[in-house]
Amino acid sequence: MQLFEAVINDTKSWRNSIEAIAALIDEGTFQVDSSGIKLRAMDPSQIALVDFEIPSKAFEKFKCENPISLGVDFSELSKITKRSKPEDKIELKLAENRLKMVFKGETRRQFTTAIIDSTGNPPKEPKIEFTADVKIAPNMIKDALKDAELISNHVALKLEKGFNIKSDGDTGSADIEFPEDKLLSISVKSPARSVYSLDYLNNILKSAEIPSVVMISLKTDAPLKVEYSIGDGRVIYYLAPRIESV
Repeated sequence: MQLFEAVINDTKSWRNSIEAIAALIDEGTFQVDSSGIKLRAMDPSQIALVDFEIPSKAFEKFKCENPISLGVDFSELSKITKRSKPEDKIELKLAENRLKMVFKGETRRQFTTAIIDSTGNPPKEPKIEFTADVKIAPNMIKDALKDAELISNHVALKLEKGFNIKSDGDTGSADIEFPEDKLLSISVKSPARSVYSLDYLNNILKSAEIPSVVMISLKTDAPLKVEYSIGDGRVIYYLAPRIESV
């Protein structure tokens, strides 16, 4: 009998973690063992990859006797998780091939969702030698993307002497520069510039909140890497560039 039980105190971080995955992934497989929960999956269009991990220490209680794979419909799990309240304690349990979730707060609410067939081995993590990276506060990068979105649905990210975001559209352009003293860090071995989908970038950054730091790694015309923490967990995204330039 496969046994998995966990108790979550940091409900907000758990909600944000599920949202960070569900923003891009319809279905995926949690790999669960005594060290915690991991997931690596591609989005349906094969444009983006999500690599998520939350350690067992992040839970009030965590018990997993043997490594297990939990195939999850994240659209369904996200709907349920959104109904949790900040003061709730969440209990997770695997029972009869279903994931049972109990929210304990002002009321006791129990939900179950079916475990789906695992989708085989997780995809491999891309091996990219990035040439530049920047660390930035999440609110700053989100705000800049809102400006860029006024003009176009794609955006060019450039790391050279500083960090620059630019979008060009039929009716005009937007150019956002970040002063170096406003960045948490910047490292440029060689200049890098690539164009990416704004919709994907917005979804990738949806769960990034202060005090987390967003780290962006770039290489010209290569997939983008975005990494940030969610509570004690962390999520990494890889996003393929657009072929056309702006």
